[in-house]
Amino acid sequence: MAVKVRMAFTLIMALAVPPHIAATAATASMEHARDARIFELLDDDEDGRVSMMEFKNNQMLVFYILDRNKDLVLTTDETFLPADVFTSIAGADGKIDTLEFLDIVDAAFKQADTNHDELLDRQEFAALLSRVRSQ
Repeated sequence: MAVKVRMAFTLIMALAVPPHIAATAATASMEHARDARIFELLDDDEDGRVSMMEFKNNQMLVFYILDRNKDLVLTTDETFLPADVFTSIAGADGKIDTLEFLDIVDAAFKQADTNHDELLDRQEFAALLSRVRSQ
């Protein structure tokens, strides 16, 4: 389970962070602003919390954006994931389908929901992204 959660965090960050961004003070400020914007995009009802449904609904949008050839699977050239991480997430066919993608999203959400209220507040979301960045 821990490996799956770590991979889920890596996947979420790979989807949210272009690989060419360097870790500098200016980048840290940009990351904070980007993280706040991502949270706002996920928070569909603007209540300051992200439900599992909001998290899943928006992650599927990310999936469809990444799926450039619209075959409903992600290949290595459609993601920013390192090859070893992609391989560990992908099914036996060497691709990430929507169910595999959602399973990873579920694991990431549950791990991030530290108070177990089935909602992510800004602090839980920030902690999720911080853990992913430190992986």
